Amino acid sequence: MIQTENKIGVIRDKIENIYKYLHRHKEYLNRLNVFPVPDGDTGFNMTLTIQGALANMKDYKKESISTGEYLKNFAEQMLMNSRGCSGVILSLYCQGISQVIVNNDFSKKNIFKAFENGYKNAYEGTENPREGTILTLMREFYKKYGELMNDNDDPVIIIKKCIPYLKEVLKKTPDMLPVLKQAGVVDSGGAGFLIILQGINKELKYNEITIKSLPASIILNLNDTIKKLLNNKLSNSTKKSFVGLLLHSSVDKISNIKLRKIIQESKHLINNIEINATQLLHKKVIIDDLENMENSWNPKIKQRYCTEFILETNQISSKEQIKDIIGKYGDSLIILNSGNKYKVHIHTNKPESVFKDVSKYGELVFTKVDDMKKQHRNFISADTIDYNREKSIFCIVSGEGFGKILKELGADDVLCYGKNKPSVKQLVKELNKLRTKNIIVAADDKDILMGLKYAASLSKSNVNIVESNNVISLISMMMSISKELDITTIFDSIMNSLNNIRFCGIAKAVRNTTTKDGKKVNKNDYFAIYNREIILSDKNIEQLINDTIKKLIKGESLITIYKGIPAKKEKSIIPKLKNSFPEFEFEEYYGGQYQYHYYLTFE
Repeated sequence: MIQTENKIGVIRDKIENIYKYLHRHKEYLNRLNVFPVPDGDTGFNMTLTIQGALANMKDYKKESISTGEYLKNFAEQMLMNSRGCSGVILSLYCQGISQVIVNNDFSKKNIFKAFENGYKNAYEGTENPREGTILTLMREFYKKYGELMNDNDDPVIIIKKCIPYLKEVLKKTPDMLPVLKQAGVVDSGGAGFLIILQGINKELKYNEITIKSLPASIILNLNDTIKKLLNNKLSNSTKKSFVGLLLHSSVDKISNIKLRKIIQESKHLINNIEINATQLLHKKVIIDDLENMENSWNPKIKQRYCTEFILETNQISSKEQIKDIIGKYGDSLIILNSGNKYKVHIHTNKPESVFKDVSKYGELVFTKVDDMKKQHRNFISADTIDYNREKSIFCIVSGEGFGKILKELGADDVLCYGKNKPSVKQLVKELNKLRTKNIIVAADDKDILMGLKYAASLSKSNVNIVESNNVISLISMMMSISKELDITTIFDSIMNSLNNIRFCGIAKAVRNTTTKDGKKVNKNDYFAIYNREIILSDKNIEQLINDTIKKLIKGESLITIYKGIPAKKEKSIIPKLKNSFPEFEFEEYYGGQYQYHYYLTFE
């Protein structure tokens, strides 16, 4: 049955509402994330995967398409926009389902086949699939749906009745995956899968479920404090207050399974005055549990970079070939295939080597590299930040006018620092304030670079620094990029475009000096500086600008004038320049730079 435009609109609205429901629980999922690496981004990656599909779906207003075909196209967009292990596995699952329901048959039996194909596609597409993860929830959902089919004809009712069972399965995931049990949490991907089903349930007017979790920093802090208490390493005042809190606190509201059990056992030890051999052994067991739990939340990350790419190739015909090429570089390898495109996820210490090797076989149309060690530091920090965006462009400039211009050109945020260059502390604050996973940052002064590099190391985001040294290069940068591209491609584009716009500065000499060719420049004369060298000078600024244009123009047709603070109150020089150079086009803007009266650019 061919759907109307309105019907497809309703389907999209429901998907968007499910996405919003998942997004509201994003931080809960992030806090559960200990497998395969505790980098606190499961919820972020799952929401980005659906968000990316929604953003890239074709507009079907002018053509008819069936519901099954729409969902198949949506699943393909999820694949190409998937993020992280959880997002990739979710996309594989949705791809498997869509391959069956593309026939537009939504009977309970066909949906049963779709769920079977979905979980099998997810298992087969995952290198070294593990039980106790989202994969287990997918398989158990299929099985429970099959059991309930005999008593119900409506697939929606069957799905609703599967949810209580899946909650029990989720509770058992720590028994299936040791790292979850040590950390005291259920699987984050599995929890995300259940939330999506609850979102579907909510869309059909059923009850919403509220869920909470403790931040990793609080878990680690409690862990450390209990361990010090049991080892008798707390100060007397701290010990007294903490013991009182421990003895009179209720553990019922603590969501972390492992921590709840440890607190209960510690309370029993503290209440028991007599210490015997059995209790000493029990104390040792608790301390061992605390150390295992700490190692789960704060492990040594062996493969640092979560690396993803899309390779478009006609030279590779199977996932196995991709595995043979890059499998040696890391773990957590997941390979997706759609036509001649391969979407690949791998944890590695050598992302550049991965990109270099696969690029021999085709074109890399998307790349992404996340520093999981940095994300993990943010995850366990007491002042963790919740990422709201995947990427941002951040510019640091002196002049307010240039700040406004860069914002209009697409910069997500701009720091205007005026006369005083920003401190490392200020830079860290500004970077974290963006609440962005990947940031490209560029400053208008090379003297800011050293502080910026240190700030980047302290920031909770992955920061890519553009080593620029003037404000015009930032304008060139913003004019040449497409923010729709991935962060690596944007950064490469920036580095290739920094010097695309030729420019010079016009300033007033504060002391006697000389031009590049040795001519004297007197104090209070005006001079033109090009490529960091004084090329001309004159007592009259208008004459100097005319001579500078004649000397530097090389076939360009547009000359842009950026006024600085010293020239802010001066009348526009554009009318006189148009008289002198009628063959050129002129534009004028306020830049607000402190040292230069004018910047002149040639395009």
